[in-house]
Amino acid sequence: MKAGKYQEAVIQFRNAAQIAPRFAAAHYELALAYQALNQNEPAWREFTETVALDPGNRDAQLRLAALMFAKRQYAEGQSIVQTVLRADPENARAHALMAERYTAAGDAANAISELRKTIELDRRQVAAYIALGAALASGGRISEAEAAYREAVGANPKSVAARLALGRYYFSAGRTAEAESEMRTGCDLDARAVEPRLLLARILVLTGKLQDAKTLYQNLKQIAPADARARHALAATYVSTGETEKAVAEFRSLLSVQPGDDSARAGLIELLLDLNRIEEASALLAGANQNRAALLIAAGRVFAAKGQLERAEAAFQKAIKADPQSARTYHFLGVAQRALGQEVLASSSFTHALELSPGMPESAAALADLNIRAGRNNEALRFSEKALTSNPNSLDAYVVRARAFLAQGDISRARAALQDGLTIAPDSLPLLAELMSVSITQGDARAAMKRVSELIQLYPKSAGLHFLLAIGYFSEHDLPNAARSVRQAVGLDIKTPGAYTLLANIEFAGGSSEQAVADLEQEIANHPNTISNYMALVTAYEKSGKWQEAKRWCEKAHEVAPDAPIVSAELAFLYLEHGGDAAVALTLAQTAKQKMPESAITSDALGWAYYKTGLAQPALAQLRDSVLKFPDNPVYQYHIGMAYMAASKFDLARHALQNALRKDPKFPFALEARNALAELAMR
Repeated sequence: MKAGKYQEAVIQFRNAAQIAPRFAAAHYELALAYQALNQNEPAWREFTETVALDPGNRDAQLRLAALMFAKRQYAEGQSIVQTVLRADPENARAHALMAERYTAAGDAANAISELRKTIELDRRQVAAYIALGAALASGGRISEAEAAYREAVGANPKSVAARLALGRYYFSAGRTAEAESEMRTGCDLDARAVEPRLLLARILVLTGKLQDAKTLYQNLKQIAPADARARHALAATYVSTGETEKAVAEFRSLLSVQPGDDSARAGLIELLLDLNRIEEASALLAGANQNRAALLIAAGRVFAAKGQLERAEAAFQKAIKADPQSARTYHFLGVAQRALGQEVLASSSFTHALELSPGMPESAAALADLNIRAGRNNEALRFSEKALTSNPNSLDAYVVRARAFLAQGDISRARAALQDGLTIAPDSLPLLAELMSVSITQGDARAAMKRVSELIQLYPKSAGLHFLLAIGYFSEHDLPNAARSVRQAVGLDIKTPGAYTLLANIEFAGGSSEQAVADLEQEIANHPNTISNYMALVTAYEKSGKWQEAKRWCEKAHEVAPDAPIVSAELAFLYLEHGGDAAVALTLAQTAKQKMPESAITSDALGWAYYKTGLAQPALAQLRDSVLKFPDNPVYQYHIGMAYMAASKFDLARHALQNALRKDPKFPFALEARNALAELAMR
């Protein structure tokens, strides 16, 4: 036992107890050895045996009572403590245990009384001072709590625990200088103490001494290599200083030695997602235990990034069950619901996030965005103000504030909101992109382009700035300069989001369709989860009559985003018109309609699928909805004309087909419409 070889001690004490089962000292020493190994169940059993054999062993009695309290067997434990106090009223440890019992029962007054008695009997009881300070603080008796913590230090000036308690008190009260002083003293008292170093590093981060904090965290990794907290904190500090690759490396290093650290895995996954390294994040998720809230959030974010929105929503719902008080989870759930078009549910989730965390600017900004979509611009402005009140540096809030003013037609105030945001972050790409969009809409792209050009002089290696300048040139129909700028962006970062899409649009505008198609394929290779690029490629192949290629890329889009209704609707059309299973097409169209019930596109897709499978009456019900919403669309007129013809409503069929040709004599199905009219003329 003295050598710290507790497992070997257990064996010898157990042998002694077996040789002499009624030898109380053997059971007592065996219990102590088990307790040293944190094996509380066998320790509890042996202390029980000790007390039965030697009722006068007060240490065994009190240790047994403490174990009973830990098991919430309060009545039994209290009975033992009271037995000790009757025999020894001045036993400080017994009074400390009674204080613990009163605290568990919510009896603060008696707990405080017992703790004061404990300290009176034994001023070395640091734990009693700490418990007394906590009890006084929870009751609002702040000055008395501080006095208790200071008394602990005064009575035990070399106690790291006492210094730590006082430092934590100062830290919670916002007295960081005093907290830092106590933690430095605590560190000096014990060269290997972990807790004071962790708090000291946190104080250094909050006071802007980031390099000192990083050095301290690095030292902690050497002092306590098995304690993951320093590595977690170091990674977070790297993120806050923009050293993201160092943060990634720190998380990977931690996982290499502790692969079961779910918090580190979740942190690394979310960091990789923030860096748009979706496949790396997804690989880390595979095989992980996805039952903890942190990993469920990470899983939901991975699914959302990959366009698997329904799986994302399910993961976030599961995470909320695991941790119902997580505002962050409700926020991510709202983001997924908004992307799914479930705006009422999204609004509820964002609202719940704000209820749990009133100072959460992301959710306030998201609610502002939803209100803009619903035309409630005053509400949008209110929520953007709420976001900015919570965090005056919330760039998202400035963006939605500008959009709300734009929706009201107040261009000058929209520009002012963007300028306010750019005062805080002059090189913010989201704010500059919004400013560019406003400027293009107002026919004043040159002013925004000038601003971006000036920033490029300061940050010549910013791919995002070159890309924004390319957008400006493209809006001015300056294709050579647009192409030059976007190629500069790609040269700096080949994966600049949207760069190859813009390059494709430049090529299309210049008449080079083949190169445009190649650019779109490159954009998809860089960002395989952006569905709009697949659909642009599908449209390009459709225009050139390459229907099988169009179908192939639409199928790929459906694999990436099986929940996207527009993709399902387009794939249904391609199957119906250019070779495919009509039953599969009908299922796709039904799915699309279910997800976007108010869409003319999904109504038309479902109606045409019904027509192609011989169901004329259900077809007409859907196609009428499309025609009513967009009567000038020749394809919709053609589709309903063919359905009327199948339903033997020949006059209505003739009228619709003639309408289609009047709207556009060269629309894609003009020949079929003329053939149908010729057939009707023969009836």
